[in-house]
Amino acid sequence: LVNCGITSAVVILLISILMMYFILCAQFESFLQPLIVLSEVPMDTAFALLCLWLCGHTLNLMSAIGIIVSCGIVINDSILKVDTMNRLWRREGRSLVNAIWRGGHSRLRPILMTSLTTILAVVPFLNRGDMGSALQFPLSLTLIVGMVAGTLVSLFFIPLIYYLIYKRKV
Repeated sequence: LVNCGITSAVVILLISILMMYFILCAQFESFLQPLIVLSEVPMDTAFALLCLWLCGHTLNLMSAIGIIVSCGIVINDSILKVDTMNRLWRREGRSLVNAIWRGGHSRLRPILMTSLTTILAVVPFLNRGDMGSALQFPLSLTLIVGMVAGTLVSLFFIPLIYYLIYKRKV
């Protein structure tokens, strides 16, 4: 019975990622750019799970919610960054490097503000004084680690992958 629940959860997760991929394909009018954006999900999840393991915690409902929320926020940041780079490079005719630099520069402050407000909002939940805060500790831990890792990926890894893919087409 437990295995059936895990199997159905994995199937639902895979279907939701596939649906997100198709929606992003329609938005970007490309089959490759959604893969750039969605490459962030395994990295954020891996960092959050590694942090849970290093802190001696297990994956539970609260930590899974933290991972899902952090992935959703940082994927939104990456979508906006890739869209800005596309607009600058393809529509405005800037060079690829200039579009990546300008896109990163224009999206830096909103990405940092989103990440810092989310991280600072859940820092008080790291205090484990009573049972309620002890239950919310895994959520806040995975959310903070996922946001830090995701912000770094959005700022540095996404533009690098974008450049490596499109440098041949310049």
